[in-house]
Amino acid sequence: MAVTSIHGPIISCGDLAAQQSLFEAVYGLRTVAEENLTGDSVAALWGLSEHTAQTVVLETPGTGFGIRLIQFDPPSDIVIRHKSSGYNSDALKVIDFYAPDFYAAKDHLESKGYHLKDEVAEYELENGKFLEGHLWGPDSVVTAIVSGPKDFFRNFATTTEKLFSEVHSISAPISDLDAVLSFYDTVLGLGIIHEYGIDHESFADLVGTQHKMKLRAKNVGIVRTEPYFGLIHYGLPETAYESLRDRAVMPNRGLVGATVLVDNAAEVSRNAESHGAEVLSTLAEVSLAPYGKALSFTVRGPHGVVHHVIEVS
Repeated sequence: MAVTSIHGPIISCGDLAAQQSLFEAVYGLRTVAEENLTGDSVAALWGLSEHTAQTVVLETPGTGFGIRLIQFDPPSDIVIRHKSSGYNSDALKVIDFYAPDFYAAKDHLESKGYHLKDEVAEYELENGKFLEGHLWGPDSVVTAIVSGPKDFFRNFATTTEKLFSEVHSISAPISDLDAVLSFYDTVLGLGIIHEYGIDHESFADLVGTQHKMKLRAKNVGIVRTEPYFGLIHYGLPETAYESLRDRAVMPNRGLVGATVLVDNAAEVSRNAESHGAEVLSTLAEVSLAPYGKALSFTVRGPHGVVHHVIEVS
């Protein structure tokens, strides 16, 4: 197994402080690193030219999982995803947090000045009843609070006794499941750890489509209790959604990618080259907080998702 940890999502921000405030005040993450990056560093890390950047890394206390925020300079005017078409494919959409008590989590969120969409999904899976609500935050980044049987989530999150868990999944609607599964298997050595389906009409209301939805999901990662990638197909007609792949690139704003820690970045880089994956920045020695010196390269999946691959020295 090349991947040692899926650290969590990467968000390209129009207002870094607004994102930082949301994740600290609502979801309980704490800042563990802040850094200003030169143009040369940004080019080496993510393959962008003529940009500098500010970065903040937040993590859920007691875990090694979190979120990297990046504010590029000059900024982009393009936001990857829009609320009116949240069902569009080939870009990350949702950062999921488990909430043991849905209504306590909702009240806490509202006490901080944030509001879920009016539509809340209630659906039954083989494990029991689930509740899910979505918050559309800055840069149209969607965070979800998901509640369900506590015994179930003890096998799907590391932190299960607080108001919110750590990031327990990063989900992307996709158009070509086979291509995406092949990428994760061949390049990163990740396989399917869980599968499920949702047919309930309340989920279609939550997503915002008028079409009948038949959601099918395959979760890809290392183990169920650590952050993983949720690969979703809504079961909509091909004419009902568009691909965001061309928009889902840095420095465009929104939920653009994920940080993936590996034990051998050179091997993963060779895997990416052999697979014909889209490499945005080649393998290089870099300095990046909070890791210090590291080997790094950035590769993009067929579903538009940017993966920043890091081997800590």
